This record gives sequence, structure tokens and C-alpha cells, in this order.
Amino acid sequence: MERVSPDDAIVAQPSSGRMWLSRRSLVVSGALICVANLSRPAGSAAVDSAPSLSDAVGVLARERSAAEQYAVILATVGRKDIDVYVRGIQLYADAKAEFDGLIAQLRVDLIEGRNPTRSSKFATALEAAAKSRIAFTNFVSDQVVGKIEGAKPGLIDVVKVVPDLVKAITDAGLAIWEAFAKADKERRDAVLSEVDHLRWRAFADLAPKPEN
Repeated sequence: MERVSPDDAIVAQPSSGRMWLSRRSLVVSGALICVANLSRPAGSAAVDSAPSLSDAVGVLARERSAAEQYAVILATVGRKDIDVYVRGIQLYADAKAEFDGLIAQLRVDLIEGRNPTRSSKFATALEAAAKSRIAFTNFVSDQVVGKIEGAKPGLIDVVKVVPDLVKAITDAGLAIWEAFAKADKERRDAVLSEVDHLRWRAFADLAPKPEN
């Protein structure tokens, strides 16, 4: 019969049904795991990954700001090519309409006590908004700025892939919902007011006024 050291522990072995594993190794491994767990504050992973309300609102505010700055570049540089200019205005108008619809749907979900990330209407509006925003900013980047000779105006870095933008806004919507659900009436009104201010400005308000 095979002799086993007291420092060994039986686990499993494919050939004989047993495998010898050092008990000292198990003790050391367990100690390392315990130290790692003790060094991490309880719930730290969840805290690190969960955006705050200000961060969440900031995601949507940055989308508005970036789109409006691209629109300003279109209005000041793109008007030299009338076809590009008109197409750019159409794409901005489409993106604005989709994002304003997304903001409106988010507001409705909050008021009706519904988690927007579980709302099929919000998901549909989000997909359309992400596609239209990327279509507009890509157009300005490629057809306006990309064709300028010499020094080019700086563009804000934006998310250029639809799934990434959908995820970022979904996470933001969840954070806004969680903050709203925990708030009292006064704070809820403040959150709704912040959401209202996330709508984009019209292109006409961004384009420079013609000189008399």
C-alpha cells in the first residue's frame, strides 16, 4: 500500500482515482487568498464600477457638447461645399431629434418609476440615437475636417463605435435611475431638471450669424 506523508492531501488522479497535493501548498495558497481578500474593502469592486450621478449626467452632457462643437465646425468650415453643408445639417438634425427623443424617454421612465435599462422603448431610442450621433460626427470628421488642406481645427474625441456608445449611455441611464429612485421629491425634481438640460441646441443657434 502506498505511504502518504502527513503533509500531503488527497485530491484526485485520472489514472488511479487519486492525486497527491502538498498540504503545505494548500495552506500557503489559502493564506494568500485571505490576505488578498482582506486588503480589498468590502464592496470595492461594485463601488469602483458604478458611476455617480454627476458622472452619469456628464456622459450625456459630453455627448451634447461634442455634437454641438462638431456642428459649429460644420457651420464655419463646411459651408464652402454646399452639398456637404446641407448633408451635414440633415445629419445633425437627425441626431438631435434622436437624442432629444432618448432624453424624453429617459425622463418618462424616471417619472413612471421604471428602470430605463429594462425599458424596450429606451433601448430602441438609445440604439437610434447612438447610430445617428456617430453618423453625424463621422461625417464631419471625414467629409469636412478630413478634406481641409493645411492646419485642421481640433475635434473632441468621441466614441466611434455604436456598441461602445450604447453601453456608456446604458450605464449612465442606470446610474441616473438608481440616484432618482433613492431621492426625495425635491432631489427628484432636481434630477429631472438636469435631464431636461441635456437636450441639444438647434443647428441655427450654433451657426454664426451672417454679417449685415
